[in-house]
Amino acid sequence: MAAAAGANTTEQSLHERFREVRARSVQIASWLEPEDCVVQSMPDVSPTKWHLAHVTWFFEQFVLIPNGDYTPFNEKFLFLFNSYYQSAGDMHSRPQRGLLSRPKLSEVLRYREYVDASMMA
Repeated sequence: MAAAAGANTTEQSLHERFREVRARSVQIASWLEPEDCVVQSMPDVSPTKWHLAHVTWFFEQFVLIPNGDYTPFNEKFLFLFNSYYQSAGDMHSRPQRGLLSRPKLSEVLRYREYVDASMMA
């Protein structure tokens, strides 16, 4: 019985840490306007909006899709937010990420909520 309680505590702490880290990245960008999140200052520096989506894509691509009955939020995101994972498929060109006006920042944030809820489940 004690082992089960310890496992439950570990799972709870992982859930809490996951929520904290995911909330912190949104908090860091919270003072930016949506237009600020699209700017790509140079080819090797991706926009804030892209980064917020890419980390979400990582959880979707490598945790959720292979491990259960999961429906991707948007099939196009599997291409748009891949960065250099050749084994995961094709990707949008890094120097061109600042040209993506869509999805809107609000949709990227909904994407994060969808994937985060699936991760917590």
